[in-house]
Amino acid sequence: MKTTMRNSLCLLLCAVLLLGMLAGCGTPEAEETTNDIELSEEVSGETLTAGNVADNVFTLSVDYDKPLNPITTTSTLNQNVGNLVYDRLFEVDENFNVSSRVLEDWYYTKNDNGGGTWVLTVRDGIKMHDGSTLTGDDIVYSVSRIATTGSSYFQQTGRVYVSAYQGQVYLTGDYANGMLPQRLSVPIIKSYTNSVLENTPVGSGPYMYSEDLSCLEKFEDYENADRLPFDKVYLRPYSDPESLITEYESSLVDLVLNDPTSIYNMGYGGKNETRSFATTNLHYICFNSYSPFFQYDSYRLAMNWIIDRDAVVKVAMDGAATAAPLPIHPNSKYFDADAAESRAFSREKCLEELERGGCRDLDGDGRLEYALSGTKQEIEINFLVCADNAVKVAAARQIAADMEAIGLNVHMRELTWEEYMDMLQVDPEDEEEEIDWLWDLYYGEIAITGDWDTRTLYNGDWQKDGTLNYGRWNEPLLVQTVTAFIGSTDEERPENETAMLQTMMETSVMIPVCFEKKQVLTHIGVIKGMMPNQYNVFPNITNWTVDLG
Repeated sequence: MKTTMRNSLCLLLCAVLLLGMLAGCGTPEAEETTNDIELSEEVSGETLTAGNVADNVFTLSVDYDKPLNPITTTSTLNQNVGNLVYDRLFEVDENFNVSSRVLEDWYYTKNDNGGGTWVLTVRDGIKMHDGSTLTGDDIVYSVSRIATTGSSYFQQTGRVYVSAYQGQVYLTGDYANGMLPQRLSVPIIKSYTNSVLENTPVGSGPYMYSEDLSCLEKFEDYENADRLPFDKVYLRPYSDPESLITEYESSLVDLVLNDPTSIYNMGYGGKNETRSFATTNLHYICFNSYSPFFQYDSYRLAMNWIIDRDAVVKVAMDGAATAAPLPIHPNSKYFDADAAESRAFSREKCLEELERGGCRDLDGDGRLEYALSGTKQEIEINFLVCADNAVKVAAARQIAADMEAIGLNVHMRELTWEEYMDMLQVDPEDEEEEIDWLWDLYYGEIAITGDWDTRTLYNGDWQKDGTLNYGRWNEPLLVQTVTAFIGSTDEERPENETAMLQTMMETSVMIPVCFEKKQVLTHIGVIKGMMPNQYNVFPNITNWTVDLG
């Protein structure tokens, strides 16, 4: 995309959205690079290669017991299949760069009051499967139905207000958002009465469902349809996880997704080609504002340097994550390498900061203490983690071991999910609560949105507004700087990002650890040129090279 000026639209947008003068810019397209491929070392049964594929056709698993509608389905299998049937409003690649097949142009404007609007120009001539042409009304319909149908995409998009006028689409959120397209990698369906209630609404993607839903058929009016690697993609009914593993290892299913850091890690055997891709799933530690120790800024600040993120990723997560001392993925163009380096693991730096705050071994017992009102205070730190996930437990234990190594007394509290959530929600000021201990910090995970918004972790009241502010923090400056960063234009963002990261460091109510990776598995030698991302395995399918034997 090219940077453009749209002052001529000022009067139009004032009438439509009550905005001020416009100045906009698009996002440049990034050069594609193929993801690295890892060969699995696990072997289970006979290894299948391109030379002995079971049926010489390409097959995906689909759950017919759940909707195929891409907006309403909760099935990850069906969402995966749907990415071949429905275009997405925006594609967000491995490096979190934004592109779009269905838009000609998009740019962001801000008015004098700080409000922000995205203006989208729909590309002419995008054919839909029923022969019609995709319009702005289809985009308005699809985005608006995400908010009104309980769609699983709502967590990703948040509240978006959308309208169309004279061939253009206007998008705003609950707040000014200069990175809103990074949240809108969402499917587009045809707009007409109740199409969101249909099982297979009309789309505009490279394939379309056959009448009997047994396969996907090539859509001949798709751009570069002659370069699609399959005339048909066959669909195999899903029954249960164990059967899916068997069908994949027998090559009856040719592609599967896996989450190696979750409790649902499928553990596929066989020698596979495993392509890992980045996600915005952030692992972090967060502190309790009622903690006797971590209520002090200097002690939270010191914890930035006690997390050996590289070791956590390598040992606890077996490489299935990317170390990140910032709440922005290192692949992103917004990642500040200098700020990240300043937070690198250093026990010496951690001890230095603790001592600066008056924390040291006051009695020679090998444990750190601190003085409060002239009285020595022992340090007892309760570190809370959900025991249901072995990866998170291993990560938290490693962090705790490094804390212990410098003299902090840490008690690991490994609880079931229900117990974990109950403890996070304990109100220290509720006299009716009977608790034996109070958590000081917890290890958590959150699927943050593509605009790197972490405010839910330290803003608001979880009981009243559904945020995740279990530490009961109230840091207006932190919220203000994050809000300014998100709402920035491209020109404003560097300065606002510096302010945000500095404030995050000074408050340190939440400290990032790493971002998870997920995986797409295929059989050896079958597919080349794949570039999956966390939203779509097939964004460049016309560039695939396939050998089915």
